[in-house]
Formats: sequence, structure tokens, C-alpha cells
Amino acid sequence: MYPCALASTNHTIYLVIMDAQDHILLSCSSNFIMAPIIRPATKADEFALSNICLLTANAGTSSKDLHSHPALPGLIYALPYVNLESTWGFVLDDDGEVVGYTLGAFDTRKFEKSAETDWWPSLRARYGPLLQVPDAALTTADRTYINTIITIPRASDTTMAFAPAHLHIDILPSHQRQGWGRKLIGRAMENLKANGVKSVWLGMDPKNMAAAAFYGRLGFKKFEGAEEGIIGITAQEWEEYAV
Repeated sequence: MYPCALASTNHTIYLVIMDAQDHILLSCSSNFIMAPIIRPATKADEFALSNICLLTANAGTSSKDLHSHPALPGLIYALPYVNLESTWGFVLDDDGEVVGYTLGAFDTRKFEKSAETDWWPSLRARYGPLLQVPDAALTTADRTYINTIITIPRASDTTMAFAPAHLHIDILPSHQRQGWGRKLIGRAMENLKANGVKSVWLGMDPKNMAAAAFYGRLGFKKFEGAEEGIIGITAQEWEEYAV
């Protein structure tokens, strides 16, 4: 039996086999790739969350060229979920780079109340006055998002009757169509069920046909009284249909 040594550095494994006189008989190395992992989102992920939101905000494609203020999409649809009450989140982490997320709230009404107190006022103070400046460097998309911040819509009573919880999910194109969307939604559903939540809804851009097809494959559907773009699923439906 020859002695051997096994070591690794970064993403490379080294194997050395020696004889009794410590002469090297075989030496080889092999690179390996670590698979992405799903982990809880934290405030340290804010920059990545905001960037992913920007790069998927235009019906699933990048809205980077549509904004003079590129932070706006993330300030509405991503960052509140690592800062406010009744929220949760998970990210897809590929070797230290966040490439996707699912974020949401257990109780949308508590989330709305928390946001109205602790999130929207400072953003309204920062961005609202820009709408009154004639030569402000604002794009049409900027103005749309700022107006949303000023008059943020509440979830309808019909939607809340279906589910108190809601979620968002976005993945960078580099990691789409590889099963990670299903896995992120699955992790979200596990988390919701563990916290006693039996159903969840989300809002999607009706123009995003790829997203509509994705959600349909997982069992999300429009429920009675839902507004355009609002779809949902129960925990039971997920377990029966998507798993």
C-alpha cells in the first residue's frame, strides 16, 4: 500500500502517491465546480438583490437602460424584504455570487403597515421632489416608479382573502432554465408551511409570457376575483401538483 496525500486549494484537488522512500509515483490535480446553494437572504445581500431586480424588471429582461435612477426597482420590490416586519427571503448563491432570489412577506397587511411607517416616507422625501423639477434627469420609467412610491398600492381584500402571504422571485438569465426557479419556490413554500401559512400569491407583468408559463407549470393560477397579473397557489396544491 503506497502512502498518499490529498489536499485542496480554492477549486482544485491535488493527489500525490509516493513509495516507501518518499519518491513521487503519481501526482495529479483536478478542478471542481461547487454547485449553487440556496440560503437565507440578509441585509448584506442588498446590493445583489437590487442589481438582480434591475436586470429583470422589464418583463423579465434588463431595465438598466431605462433608468437614470437604477436603484428604484429594487427599492420597491427587493430591499424592503430584508428590512421590514413579517418578511423572509432566500437567495441563490453561486460560489459567493448572488444570482437569484425569492422574497416575500408572511402577512402582507403587517408588511404594508411596516413599510408605510419605516420605508416609504424616506423614499418619498428623497424622490418625490424630483417630479416637480422641470429639468430633472428622469426617464419615463423613473417617473413611473417614483409615482408608485408616492401612491404605493395596497393588496386588495379579495387577494388577502385568498392568502395573507405574497412573494417575489427573480433569477439572472445565466441561471434560468436550470431548475433553480422551482427549487427557490419550493424553499419558499417549505418556509411558509413551517410558519403556518397555507397559501401565497404574487404579482407578475402580464407581458412576461415566459414567467406566466413558468408559474403555470408549478401550479400557480388566477383565483376568483384576482386582478390582472395576480396568481396564487395553496400549500396543498403545491404538494400535489408541483413536487
